[in-house]
Amino acid sequence: MVGNPRRRSPPSRYYASVPNQKSFQYDVGVTWDGRRASSLSAAGRPTILSGPPSDFPMGDEDRWSPEHLFLGSLASCTMISFLAHAEHKGLEVIEYSSEIGGTVMRRVEDGRYAFVHVHQRPRVVVAAGQAAKATELIGKAERDCFISASTTAEVQNDWDITEQ
Repeated sequence: MVGNPRRRSPPSRYYASVPNQKSFQYDVGVTWDGRRASSLSAAGRPTILSGPPSDFPMGDEDRWSPEHLFLGSLASCTMISFLAHAEHKGLEVIEYSSEIGGTVMRRVEDGRYAFVHVHQRPRVVVAAGQAAKATELIGKAERDCFISASTTAEVQNDWDITEQ
């Protein structure tokens, strides 16, 4: 590897137009475990075992596939974004869960396999009298999730917000 990867900067086309903007840097190490398997690591965090999904050659049901990690990242990011906005607005969230699925197929525009559609179903339970307030946060939660902003897949969110 040439240079120090921790000191890299994004290409100027990404940040030149926004003065004094914040930026965030994340680093993950990948170590080949043989065959098509790997271990993912990041400073101070537990190692994640990764490999192809079971419907691919050498797939392993015991490892997280990149596809499952992507979907988990999107669902987790949406949840974190919603909870941050809820906390800021004083909304009492009692429960949050979500199911997410995605379709990978060849894209029409370039013939490459990619996630083309993701369907996320967040279920949120809030304190009595706060459902309307929670519903107002949905657009912000979807907008502020960095992972969904980083994908070209169509992301469909079907929120279920109820009161306790």
